[in-house]
Amino acid sequence: MKKRYRFTIDKHGLRDYDLPSVSYVFNSSSPKDAIRRVDSVLEKAKINGTRLSFYAREFLEAVAISAQTDLYEEEEVNN
Repeated sequence: MKKRYRFTIDKHGLRDYDLPSVSYVFNSSSPKDAIRRVDSVLEKAKINGTRLSFYAREFLEAVAISAQTDLYEEEEVNN
């Protein structure tokens, strides 16, 4: 079964303009790593004063939600 977070990353639908600002998230290796990378991108944007587009923010939120769902399902299977 393909992970939701990986599907969200693969089918991102972002414009070329938005890709450089969120490219760090594309190399995520697990749901937990994806959440860490999303947090990192948002934190760097805040510290550097970089503005993320609406679409980039929506993408980051979607990846985080998908990753959290994957983590929850993994926990349910283990219990």
